[in-house]
Amino acid sequence: MGEHAAIAALTANLKAVGDDCAVLPMDATYDMVLTSDPLIENVHFTAEATPEQIGHKAVCRVLSDFAAMGAEPQYLLINVVAPPEQNFQTLEKIYEGISKVRKRFDVDLVGGDLAQGPALELHVFGVGRVPKGTALLRSGAKPGDLIYVTGPLGGAQKSGKHLAFEPRLEWGNALRESGLVTSMMDISDGLATDLRHILKASNVGAEIFSEQIPKNGTLEEALYDGEDFELLFTGPDIGKENPAATQWLGKITDRPEELLLDGAPLAGKAFEHFRS
Repeated sequence: MGEHAAIAALTANLKAVGDDCAVLPMDATYDMVLTSDPLIENVHFTAEATPEQIGHKAVCRVLSDFAAMGAEPQYLLINVVAPPEQNFQTLEKIYEGISKVRKRFDVDLVGGDLAQGPALELHVFGVGRVPKGTALLRSGAKPGDLIYVTGPLGGAQKSGKHLAFEPRLEWGNALRESGLVTSMMDISDGLATDLRHILKASNVGAEIFSEQIPKNGTLEEALYDGEDFELLFTGPDIGKENPAATQWLGKITDRPEELLLDGAPLAGKAFEHFRS
């Protein structure tokens, strides 16, 4: 049935508000922000990745979720699953990669667990906060908004960016503080797929333009490769007020869930777990 349909069915009764992260009341000043993400051998990384890169990617995927909400990460917990023959020095180097990231972004590692399994896996859980009522969701895009992205897209696996990307936490915070952004998420599954999440949540459509899309490589790669972890967001024509200094690549329309590229319907064919 595919990853997205499975998630929708399994979470139909959830009470939390949010999308990239769950947003829950914390106190009079802040909302609590929670997220989690797995990193699995031969799914999210291969034997070619260094241990430090594995640790970097595991934590940065979670930090990118916080960036997508305009939130501040505070704490991490990490569960490690490893086969019995796992080299312990490799695990130590993975944690060196984790430590470099968490120190740079001032996030505390406060717990976790270790268990035996058939392959190496890191399950990272993040806790953070955002000023009350200000979390940026996918559901606020409006007809007439422009569509922006914080950097070029495509070729992340070919170039190695998927193992070395930087979560856009500073930009996420600046975009939230601007008060101009109507919806936002990070790009993990490709522009053509992730933009559709905004369209569905906001009950709008969009048209994007091939010449406006910033690319690392071909248009096909920019649309479908994924693992860019740039921020995708919508808002008015913010011009020089744009805190991320990005260029628009399309516009939001009033035709629910219709996605056009240069005036023609855009195929959806990005990677999805549980799809052949």
